[in-house]
Amino acid sequence: MTEYLESELSQQLKEARLGKGYSIEQLSELTKIQPRFLEAIEDGDLDVLPGKFYARAFAKQYAEAVGLNPDDLFDDVEFDPQVLGDMSHAHRDEDGVVRAGVNNTQTFKSRFRGWIPKIWLAIIVLAVILVAWFVVTRASSGSNQSNSNTQVEVASSSVPQSSVSSSSSNKAAINLGTAQTNTAQLTTTYNVAGQLASDHKLVAKGQDGGSNLKVTDGTGKVLFNGWMNQNDEKTVDLPANTPIVNIQVTQVSHVNLTINNQHIDLPNLPTNPAATTWNVVLNLNK
Repeated sequence: MTEYLESELSQQLKEARLGKGYSIEQLSELTKIQPRFLEAIEDGDLDVLPGKFYARAFAKQYAEAVGLNPDDLFDDVEFDPQVLGDMSHAHRDEDGVVRAGVNNTQTFKSRFRGWIPKIWLAIIVLAVILVAWFVVTRASSGSNQSNSNTQVEVASSSVPQSSVSSSSSNKAAINLGTAQTNTAQLTTTYNVAGQLASDHKLVAKGQDGGSNLKVTDGTGKVLFNGWMNQNDEKTVDLPANTPIVNIQVTQVSHVNLTINNQHIDLPNLPTNPAATTWNVVLNLNK
């Protein structure tokens, strides 16, 4: 494992990171692994890692974050025999401790049997007290509940109709229009109709194997850039005056996108291990 990390695997991981354009700090944000450990993996310096058990786990997370298949990378990698020896030694020590405690356990069990009748008696007394308390409480709360229901009905009938209409107006509908897909340029364009008083909201949900998502406005300002794992959800506020929004997705089948509850259709492409980036352009306020 050590020699492999020092040569082929380290080089493949580093090249994949550079190909993605990730810095060590950005990769640390995605994997939650400290930057010095990531640098140690790239340099093949396992002495920096907190233990030999972490070498494969950290390398696997690194590979997944840069779009590589860890199973393919580790086909020829075997666990260090020294690690397995340490594990066996620890297991033997643990067996010795267990055998030493058998007699103490048996003594405790014999003493515990004498307490069983007392424990059951305490449980029965406690159950009787709880049942009595529940009956009294339920009887006294019955009349109070009927009075509170009457008050709620009167109060709800006085709610102004304007509050309801105001709430619905804040969810004004927009029209995404027809998606214009350019396969050669890897781009899908929407001309979004309907300007809202409040900001637009783009919601992204990660699914399956995850994908990297980057959202920028027309000026190139980054509104969000990060990895979306399965079940991750991110809401990006798009200012009402933003004329255009660009969305970049590395795996279109691994992300679900909506804007103001309107689903954004993405092309049905096969999963690409090389993580080809697909662009979605939203022309707003048309």
